[in-house]
Amino acid sequence: RYLAAMDIYLRLKRDKTTLFLSCNTHEKVKKMVAAVSELVGVKASDIKLLKDVEKKEQASEETEANSGPSRIELDVDKSIKSYGLPNASIVYFVYRKGEEEWEEVKIVDGGESKK
Repeated sequence: RYLAAMDIYLRLKRDKTTLFLSCNTHEKVKKMVAAVSELVGVKASDIKLLKDVEKKEQASEETEANSGPSRIELDVDKSIKSYGLPNASIVYFVYRKGEEEWEEVKIVDGGESKK
């Protein structure tokens, strides 16, 4: 059975910045990264997208205790649909800090910082 492609809006957040992107669910995450890159003026290879995960989405084996929210990196070669992102989902973007190091997710809403 063929499922039609669907357009959704996603909110991409970093620090005090929120970007609103219209995406087709069958597009690759790579296209979303390219759009963010163009909007913020940072190379696509220096941008990583993450989404919050529910406890049931996490691996059954706990690797370490973490009091903050759990997030997974979005693979640029997978489709947006493969992550089950509903319309108006929040996706976080972070920048590369070094060769193998990335900044932490930091969101500032109404004067409060959330990690």
